[in-house]
Amino acid sequence: MPDLLFLLGKVGADPRITDIRWSAYILATAFIESSHTVRVTKQTVDKKGRVKTHKIKVWRNFTPIEETGHGKGRRYSLPVKVKRLPSGDVQLTEYDGDQRIVSAATGIGVSLHRHQKLGVKADSKPSGRYDDDDDDDDGDEDFFFGRGYVQLTWWTNYAGAGVALGQGLDLLIDPELVNDPNTAYSIVATGLYTGGIFANGRKLSQFFHGGHTDYVNARNMVNAGVSHDAKVEVAKIAERFEKALLASRLNAEVAAR
Repeated sequence: MPDLLFLLGKVGADPRITDIRWSAYILATAFIESSHTVRVTKQTVDKKGRVKTHKIKVWRNFTPIEETGHGKGRRYSLPVKVKRLPSGDVQLTEYDGDQRIVSAATGIGVSLHRHQKLGVKADSKPSGRYDDDDDDDDGDEDFFFGRGYVQLTWWTNYAGAGVALGQGLDLLIDPELVNDPNTAYSIVATGLYTGGIFANGRKLSQFFHGGHTDYVNARNMVNAGVSHDAKVEVAKIAERFEKALLASRLNAEVAAR
């Protein structure tokens, strides 16, 4: 409940979120992307008064999380070396040795060598340039698997998110920052509102405006490749949130009279 209340507070205080359907879809996205189980310790007392300790699984929602399996087998799961330069830009070396200079102003990486391709295959082996003893690719090794409320992946999205939020390349330097609740909210809300970061150029106002409501296809902002049934699942959750938000607004108006 505290995690949900935190998100409700963030959405309610966000001046960009002017449509209750936008609020509902942000909450639905956070719910579906961050729900997971955790093990907790529970104590019980038997009939003889003896205290017993049990490990049980409980469902947790609305909290930033790391992707299950850290994206194992996917190209974005491979390590990347990151080094901040005196200029504020970042020198980045991918697992196959490809190098780029990432601009602190734009978050865009420019290749240092010809014939480089963004990303590597999951079974790639490091080239001679990706070597801990080589000064040309020194830096801290980081991983850019899914994190946050919306499971941000790929170093390019971490760099772009930081710039979009006015944090420069901080998220590229320290990807764990994406799991900070305030940062995680800013990423999901900014992405859905602007169509940037992870949202593939699609934004809330395209799916919800005036009398037009399209909770099903709104899923294309986050994951256009999922099945229709998966989109319907998120849509139903969003519709429930919309009803709850409308009811709470009506109750608040009645109480204020």
